Amino acid sequence: MNSPGVGTSHARVLIAAASALVLVLGLTVVSCASPVQETATENAVLMEYLREQYVVGVSEFYAGSGDLQQARERLAALGEEEPESVVVEVTRNYAERGEDVEETRRLIDLAQALGADDAFMQEYMIATAPSPTPTNTRVPTSTPTESPTATATNTAVLTATNTWVPAPPATPTSAPPPPVAPREWDRRLDYFWPTVGIAEAQVGSGQWYWRLIRTKWQEESGNHHIYVEVLDENGNRSFGQTIVIEYGGSPHQDTYPMPDKLGEEYAYNFVMQGLLGSYSVSIGGTDPSDKIYGVGLGTRQEPYRTHHTCFFLTFQRTYQP
Repeated sequence: MNSPGVGTSHARVLIAAASALVLVLGLTVVSCASPVQETATENAVLMEYLREQYVVGVSEFYAGSGDLQQARERLAALGEEEPESVVVEVTRNYAERGEDVEETRRLIDLAQALGADDAFMQEYMIATAPSPTPTNTRVPTSTPTESPTATATNTAVLTATNTWVPAPPATPTSAPPPPVAPREWDRRLDYFWPTVGIAEAQVGSGQWYWRLIRTKWQEESGNHHIYVEVLDENGNRSFGQTIVIEYGGSPHQDTYPMPDKLGEEYAYNFVMQGLLGSYSVSIGGTDPSDKIYGVGLGTRQEPYRTHHTCFFLTFQRTYQP
């Protein structure tokens, strides 16, 4: 397992090791040449998809925060020498496939902020720029009537909309937000109340927030970690979010997901050393977040000894009706 502070060079090694591990597993499961090649190809496609989604997540973070330095640091976790070239590559793929216009424009904003200046990005921004709002021009008639009354004719002045080749921009659709997911709470943790509990986000109607929807505790584990999964409102991984772990009087922030954990059920983990009551976990950013507090080592029989345990936490972006 990794310690919280994984550097860029270390991340590059871990990504390579993870890819090699996937290939080795494929070789051990099937010995025929053709199935092995198919498995390797499928794994490569999956890793490329996850890499792409990670970059999209960073672009969403930059669009919301404007923090270019933090965006650079998150891209550095990919282990690429020129992160801006990765952003340009993902941007071009999104444009050519006709993906969501707003997501593509956010990718272009990030690429340009990093110094990229490809002509296709400028063309795309012009082609997908919102059309001006039609204006109404009142034209009074000059012919008087028996009862002189000025009449008006509404003339809408429209501007032609450019389209992007090879695919037209997607038409945004509005859908009602998903309902609030029920919370799954490991009742064994009630034994440690009030040391362990949840501080719910203070939100009003119509506000988005991060809801802790699932908590699982593993007692007497071989590991001693906090595992975290972060989902968007549709139940998919929400790339580029910030996980905040508070301990020792100060917050520790990490980017979700860890690049070398993309193929695992929980794409982030943090090593615990302290006893129950030592750690709290939440999601950072502009949206409020639930916070689980009092996390740490110890069992129900011996809560004040450093017995290895694990916490599995799932946060989801949620709309408060």
